[in-house]
Amino acid sequence: MRKLLGTLAAGMAVVLLWGGLAATAALAGPGTAGAATTSKAPINIGIICACSGYLGSDAPDILPTAKAWADSVNASGGINGHKVVVLLKDDTGNPATSTSIAQTFIQTDHVVAIVDATAVDQAWASYVQSQGVPVIGAITSSEPFYLNSDFYPESQTEDALFDGITSAVHQAGGTKFALFYCAEAAQCQEGIAPLEAGAKAVGEDVVAALEVSATAPNYTAQCIAAKNAGATVVFLASSQQVDTKVVQDCYAQGYKPKVVIDGEVLLPSMTTTSDLNQSTYFTVPNIPYFADTSAVKTMDAAIKKYSPGTLNNSTWGEYPMSIWISGKLFQAAAAASHLGASGTATAAEVVKGLDDLHGDTLDGLSPPLTYKAGQPNPVHCWYYAELKDGKFATPFGLKDFCAAKS
Repeated sequence: MRKLLGTLAAGMAVVLLWGGLAATAALAGPGTAGAATTSKAPINIGIICACSGYLGSDAPDILPTAKAWADSVNASGGINGHKVVVLLKDDTGNPATSTSIAQTFIQTDHVVAIVDATAVDQAWASYVQSQGVPVIGAITSSEPFYLNSDFYPESQTEDALFDGITSAVHQAGGTKFALFYCAEAAQCQEGIAPLEAGAKAVGEDVVAALEVSATAPNYTAQCIAAKNAGATVVFLASSQQVDTKVVQDCYAQGYKPKVVIDGEVLLPSMTTTSDLNQSTYFTVPNIPYFADTSAVKTMDAAIKKYSPGTLNNSTWGEYPMSIWISGKLFQAAAAASHLGASGTATAAEVVKGLDDLHGDTLDGLSPPLTYKAGQPNPVHCWYYAELKDGKFATPFGLKDFCAAKS
């Protein structure tokens, strides 16, 4: 249902790598200079990213965020004396390409973990699980994150998305709402029935389910349909660009409902869109990127140092922040298992470290994370943000909200 579920275009994989090793296309970040010299084997981590194709425009800050995380770790001596090397490959949202990347990461690059930033992870989920390589975050809007024991989400998983939506509709003061869902992915349509069921269970009603295409010239017809159906709140499940255009078109028709948006698309550019400033609620899978906390300040400082200018990008927001948080989750697992302390780091050590985490919030960046060995580990908690009068805020503080099934 979330924005990455529409990443469908095909193309050639692009490889980017940080940490000092050579590659076809390599970027050695300035932060690697001065890092502790070590003869220990590097720790390779792979990121599979839908960084181009449909909605790829939302992903450019994944690269510099991963770079900043790796450089900051290596500048402090790496992990138990091992340099961290992050390899990023673009699958363009193509399942076959994505599977090939996963195989190369494991068989050739010998990664100890994979960070999941693609919508087509189901294509390789079973393979990676059979190889004992854990998947850590970052875009947790797919079935493997709540059904596969090899996947370790760092934020709210898709099976709790509907709980967050209906809760947000309640917070917005409505009981009848319309769903505007992306036309580009079957998963978006598949979310209609469970959302309707979840709404009914809490006394709400999805009075209209309306498909919106990223290539449509306008969304006037959908706005009129939602208005005629009596929806006082709309939930938007597409890209940030489509969400913004939907609100503008509805307002142009004199239809001004309260708006709920999945906070995975939370971006600073939204504050400049006047029609979104009439009280828009966001269900945010991790702590909001603008939160005034020490952990967020630490992240911001590292990104400013190692990937200057990134925080000023119009695309910087909750989505790339999930890459940083996934890096912190890897660090927590590495600390719990003493990764590589006695020799070469292994995927099995990472799995052990993850399974030893109980109630860890990664210094307040995520809901409490507890993983159980051999079991799926869904996360049924989220945060709220609000956009009003041109500013983001946390209307209910920085507490996490959790579904009853947690």
